[in-house]
Formats: sequence, C-alpha cells, structure tokens
Amino acid sequence: MTVTKSPLTTAIKTVIAFACASTAIQASTNAFVVPSFRGAPGSAVAGWENFTVAVGAPGNSPDLPGSTATTARLIQNQADAFITGTGNIYNQPSASSFTVSYAAGVPLGLVVFQARTVGTELDYSSIALTYSGGILTTPQVELSRAPFVGQGPGAIVSSEWTWNLTGLNASALSINFIASGPSVSFDSATLDVQTTPEPGAWALLLAGLAAGCFHFRRRV
Repeated sequence: MTVTKSPLTTAIKTVIAFACASTAIQASTNAFVVPSFRGAPGSAVAGWENFTVAVGAPGNSPDLPGSTATTARLIQNQADAFITGTGNIYNQPSASSFTVSYAAGVPLGLVVFQARTVGTELDYSSIALTYSGGILTTPQVELSRAPFVGQGPGAIVSSEWTWNLTGLNASALSINFIASGPSVSFDSATLDVQTTPEPGAWALLLAGLAAGCFHFRRRV
C-alpha cells in the first residue's frame, strides 16, 4: 500500500528538521542559552568561535555550524589587537571596541546577543543596539562567571542581552560595545534574531496553513 504524505505533514517535518539543524550551535560550551525562538520559521542565528580578523573590515563571518545569519559580521575596531592561538581576539595595550552588524531585509522582532570574554571584562554599560530609528540599551544578564587563571586580573564571563524591536520597523541593526580596559580576550559570541512578517506575508502564511489543514482533513 502506498502512503501519500499530506503537504501539512511534510511542512511540519521540514520545520522540525530546520529546528534541529539550527540548534547545532551549542549553548553548553560557553554557558550560552538557546533562545526559545531559535529554529522557528523566520529566525536566524550566527555564531563565532574562532576569529580570523583582529582589526577592521571585513570583520569576522559566522563560523559555527548551524549559522543561518550568514551576512552577520563581528568587527573589532581598535589597533594593536591580534588573533591568539586559540582563535580569540586579544588586545593587550588598549581597550577593544566591537561592532556586530546584521541586515535582515524584513522587520525584526526579538534580538538576543551573547558573548564570552576572558581576562578583562567588557564595559557592560556601553552595549547598545543601533537601528534606523535610534539607539536602544538593555541590562546585561550574567550567565556564568569563573576565575581567570593567568597573567593579570579578570574572569571568564558569559553574558546575554535581549532587545525587542517589534513594531519599530527595524530591518537592520548594529550592536556596539567596548572593553572596560586593556587585555580583554574576546572568546566567542552568538546572535539570534527573529523576524516579524509584514501583514501581507501573515495573510499568505495563514492562507497556506488553512489550505494545508483543509487538504489534510479531506484525506483523513
């Protein structure tokens, strides 16, 4: 007997497969968390673990498996930084300055950024998200902290920041922040974004779901 799969069943399996692929960006290694919307339709994620560009453009493209926000870039802006043997961005004589950018082309909703540093910590009050309509700040959420065993003071810290751009018609963003002093070793980062379809896109999506459900019910 031949079993015919309905479009709805195929769509559900596609969504599940996409979600599983997207969660290939591991959260446990750096104490990062997986946002609830990661892997959902309309979401994108970028992950950086091994950096290759210490200063300036073109910056660092996402390198972690499962990254779907492939146009995202992470740039360190201050001179004298270099890439360590472990793939970190390290700046001994001066305080690093960072920019993370992403353009979605459609309005954005939730944005979650996570970063891990070793040694000198970031200036947590400096982090801000810039979009076409202005600048947004948000509190740091500390995910983990461990002693730094090495030369100089500091700690190994993982942090998270969340913004909600829903209704702001922001389709592109940049996240800017600085180190609190010299000798920060920037270890890794992730950027998760959620898009919000235009009203017309919602109508098409709902119409497609309704058609799929109707076809599924008729076959049952």
